[in-house]
Amino acid sequence: MIFSFSNTFEKEMNLEINQTDIFCFFNTENAISLSQEYWLNAIASSLKMKKNVLILESHFSILPPVDFTRRWHAGDEFLWLAPRSLSVLLEAHKAIPVTYEALKKLLISSK
Repeated sequence: MIFSFSNTFEKEMNLEINQTDIFCFFNTENAISLSQEYWLNAIASSLKMKKNVLILESHFSILPPVDFTRRWHAGDEFLWLAPRSLSVLLEAHKAIPVTYEALKKLLISSK
């Protein structure tokens, strides 16, 4: 499924990945709109349902290069999370006020 945290339409996106929910900070025609204030709850829910999560900061017409063997992969304009990254996500939420940018920075500096 594709979820959007924005109302600003950009382009239609036809990315599909097995067992992966896609969240984006732009709106696409085929996305379900969510309020940006619920981004952490929405992502945690997908991870709890044992789905991978791909968070896109900008439009991609093809899948960004993701290393699916890792718990997370922070790349240019995207963040990919495996279900086993949920514990790190929840610990980060307890330690700091988690914004998407802060979470990505934390994951880049963590192993």
